[in-house]
Amino acid sequence: MEAKTRFRLAICGGGIGGLTLAAVIHKYYKDDIQVDLYEAKDKFSEIGAGISLWRGPWSIMQLLGLDKALEGIIAGPPEETPRVRFSFRRGDQVDESYTFHEAIMTHGPITMHRTDMLNILVDNLPSNFRTHFNKRLSSYSEDSSGAINLFFSDGSCAEADVLVGADGINSATRKAMYLSLENAAESEDSKHLASFAEARWTGTYAYRTIVDTKLLLEKAPGHRLASTPVIYLGKDKHIVSFPISRGQSLNLIGFVTVAEGEGAEHEGPFVKEVAVDEMIENYNSTWEPEIRQLMSVQCVKRSSRWAIHHVRNLPQYASGRVVLMGDAAHGMTTHLGAGAAQAIEDAFILGRILAHERTNVENIEAALKVYDNVRRPIANAMVERSWNTGLLYEFSVAPGGGSWSGVEPSSAEGLRMIAGGIDDAWSWQSSDLPQDDWLRAEEQLLRHICSQASTDGGAIVTDN
Repeated sequence: MEAKTRFRLAICGGGIGGLTLAAVIHKYYKDDIQVDLYEAKDKFSEIGAGISLWRGPWSIMQLLGLDKALEGIIAGPPEETPRVRFSFRRGDQVDESYTFHEAIMTHGPITMHRTDMLNILVDNLPSNFRTHFNKRLSSYSEDSSGAINLFFSDGSCAEADVLVGADGINSATRKAMYLSLENAAESEDSKHLASFAEARWTGTYAYRTIVDTKLLLEKAPGHRLASTPVIYLGKDKHIVSFPISRGQSLNLIGFVTVAEGEGAEHEGPFVKEVAVDEMIENYNSTWEPEIRQLMSVQCVKRSSRWAIHHVRNLPQYASGRVVLMGDAAHGMTTHLGAGAAQAIEDAFILGRILAHERTNVENIEAALKVYDNVRRPIANAMVERSWNTGLLYEFSVAPGGGSWSGVEPSSAEGLRMIAGGIDDAWSWQSSDLPQDDWLRAEEQLLRHICSQASTDGGAIVTDN
């Protein structure tokens, strides 16, 4: 007997977050949710290169049964043995530098190419979930019955009972949500909500490229980056490199921060293909020799420049039957490699809530508030942690976001302080597993939503 449909779900955005959400729902539901996945492009695709998975998101991949497929594309096998995961060097000096800190972690990062991971998620997309391409969401509206009308840039429209905005840093879902929230606001204290509609420029550019490991070793035999993830620190600049694609390639990112760029309006596209010279000239004359070997036309064959934006302190991820996840909710800087990981953890909690047998169209608004209550504090805190880590890497703030109190950041004492700040910044990767967050979420669902024992109109009583 065919299951009765509990509600119609629209997922706008077919990136890693949206596809993971589809996988979670499929694993835990009872074939009783109609799922439509809308992708803005003509096929599923990812921009960017390397991606890092840590203990939490990797455990989700294991629960979804995707870990074996992913093990075929990662740079090295996952392990729990404590070892050096990143080396840190001061890079902005002409003479050879030294490794001033090695971050020893028990788990991860498990690195891979974004496109490789996306392809595995696409291969496991349930056949009964309907996919729609060239459907870029422009806006949405809610009618008197609670149904959500979706409007796409090609002039078409669709209807759903629940809308998930997984549509990235430039989310049309977030923009429509926050403009609506401000228009409905009655108090003056809420008249600032429209300011959350757009992501803000951090003042930093990231130059990205993929380097063929073989080419690097031909130019510089034995180069440490062929096998070791390294972060090079410098004033207003830093570099991150780590192996991907089973060590055949390096994901290379060079960061450059513009003076007084933070919060300024960025002109032009967020992502732009640029000449290789624009990338390498930032480092090829004033940075240590091994960087100059890497930042060369022999190794860097193409480059793109990303204006790094973020979404800070979003006051709510859910409004009515509409909910945000991933970069749409908490777009963040890349300095902790946590953006995709946080999107996957969003997908796990949101997917479990939506798939739960006691979630239905009558209590869906309260159910989405549970997701907001559980995930928003964690993800919003990660936005801030990542932002401050980037400032630390570029000697702009002392550990903890404070001042240097007369200490020169690049001195031996300053680097010792930075080493302590690095360990603190990266401590998040050994925090609670998403399964623990799910237990808290399910308790709230059963206690405040599904029991319907109270008469508080679906309000969420937090555990704080």
